[in-house]
Amino acid sequence: MNKNIKRIIAIALAIGTVSAFTPAAKVNLLTTKAYASDDDENDETSLDSLELKTSSGNTIKLYDSSDYDNRVDEDEVSDGDKLYAKTSSKTVQIDIDGPSTKYVKVFKGTSDSTKGKSITSDIDLSSGTTTLVIRVYNSKPDSDVKYEDDDDVASQYTLKIKYTGDSSTSDDEEDDADDYDDIYLDKLSINGESISLSKSKVTYTYNVASDVDEVPIKAVPEDEDYTVTIDGDEVDDGDKYKKTVDLEKGENEFEVEIEDDDDNDRVYTIKINRGSTSSNTSGNTANSTPNNASDVSTVKASQWVLVNGRWQYNDATGNPVKNNWFYDRNYNQNYFLQADGSMATGWLSNNGKWYYLGADGGMKTGWIIDGGKYYYLYADGSMASNTTVSGYKLGSDGAWVR
Repeated sequence: MNKNIKRIIAIALAIGTVSAFTPAAKVNLLTTKAYASDDDENDETSLDSLELKTSSGNTIKLYDSSDYDNRVDEDEVSDGDKLYAKTSSKTVQIDIDGPSTKYVKVFKGTSDSTKGKSITSDIDLSSGTTTLVIRVYNSKPDSDVKYEDDDDVASQYTLKIKYTGDSSTSDDEEDDADDYDDIYLDKLSINGESISLSKSKVTYTYNVASDVDEVPIKAVPEDEDYTVTIDGDEVDDGDKYKKTVDLEKGENEFEVEIEDDDDNDRVYTIKINRGSTSSNTSGNTANSTPNNASDVSTVKASQWVLVNGRWQYNDATGNPVKNNWFYDRNYNQNYFLQADGSMATGWLSNNGKWYYLGADGGMKTGWIIDGGKYYYLYADGSMASNTTVSGYKLGSDGAWVR
């Protein structure tokens, strides 16, 4: 057999061998690929980002220590981190990026018997500080995995969350100041009247008569380098940090935003109620206290009203203010509310005071806690400030100075 014939036979045999082998090779390859994508194996064993949120979806800032000085961005978390946060929201949520949630469990506390919860579950905070441990597993953990079962843990993150609310705060009512950075206004005035500022508040309410169709808002920042915006327009020292805003009848809402060079910001909400939305047959003006209980049936909006023996304040829409502070700026009305809500025979002047309305809308008296701080309300409901009550010193914002 000559060399050419041998070469042709050899090539033909080689082609046949490859043709016979290829299908089997493809089958093995597919089998191997299916095995590698086993649903129980986790390819991403650490978090790309970690966010803590309130029940209403607002972001709660994270810090690297309990001093709450150095903020940690959501995408800067690492295995073994211990992070700190504070919030007045009773319920929190955890949002992550990276591994599938089926490989992640969160533990409330570090007791061996603590059972892991789904990372998507809402978590109720305890009074004081709650410790949450987030674990990412190499493979899908059992539904009843406990804290002591740590053999398959790929990475772990600890959250120490301080609850700053109180039992009278509803689950969906948060201290919205938690959502902002530590920059503040130094002074705020509306229509030339100074508003008492508190670092735990970002929402303030002010009332004007029905014939007032515009008012100036003045917002002076703590630092002159801060950028100040009132109702969408930037103001500065040249404007005396002031802007005049137009008012419609009823409730008007404006935003005052301050921002520093590092893009830290704080947004204040100013609610200005213009006039009353209901007729007043008793001749009382907006913000006045009714002369007797019979006035309640006709005075419904922007008024103090007596309900079941307790005083409450109705806003411009006629709804009672609840779970919130109210600043009564009416300097000229003379009245005195006793602890039981009845009118006193003597009259005291109300020179612009803060009052706190509870969950039922009733005016509070005595000691209360709000945003983790203690305040004292006199028998007439007004907040004490710059004084000492029962040996406890109260600051200019009314809070107990510890």
